[in-house]
Amino acid sequence: MVVVVALCNLWLPAFVPPPAGQSLRHGVHMSTAVGAAAVLGAATEAFADKIDDAARKLSDASYPFLKEIDWTSKVYGSLPNANPVKVLAAINKALVMGASMDSAALKKGVLAHAKAITHVDSKGMLPLADYKQINQAIGHMVASVPENQVIDVYNAFGDVVRKEEVGEYMKSLVNSADAEAAYTAFWEFKDVVAAAQR
Repeated sequence: MVVVVALCNLWLPAFVPPPAGQSLRHGVHMSTAVGAAAVLGAATEAFADKIDDAARKLSDASYPFLKEIDWTSKVYGSLPNANPVKVLAAINKALVMGASMDSAALKKGVLAHAKAITHVDSKGMLPLADYKQINQAIGHMVASVPENQVIDVYNAFGDVVRKEEVGEYMKSLVNSADAEAAYTAFWEFKDVVAAAQR
């Protein structure tokens, strides 16, 4: 669930507008393409390598931003003003998507998270090496499911975690330049994965 919420928060245009030349509508649509980017069982090693490389680049670019977040805040244990029925519906969409994931990719992702949890420090922060492995795993996990399921999860959590209530507030607590660098890196990661889909 943490993975899904994290992905949805990254997909929401909470930090900065889409890169120049792309409309917000196009940006949101293309963001959902991350989930449909086909690494699937038939993807080539070349695509897998590109996705892993992009995940490492994303991790390096966004790690400074992550370190500025107060991970001990109670906000991460709750969904402000969330409708419990909508939360349940979003969880259901995430469970359906999880059940469709490639089992090897899912296992790798679970193990990457489990390993990282054992390395989390007293401030709730994980080492960069673990963060890279998690991002690589997430890319392959989400890429292994049908696009419509990713869009369903995106829409469901977008209805629970509203950008105007969460994203803008969270951005105000960190260095804006670091947040924007993280967002830009995510766009680049998304483009690599979307290219693999085509």
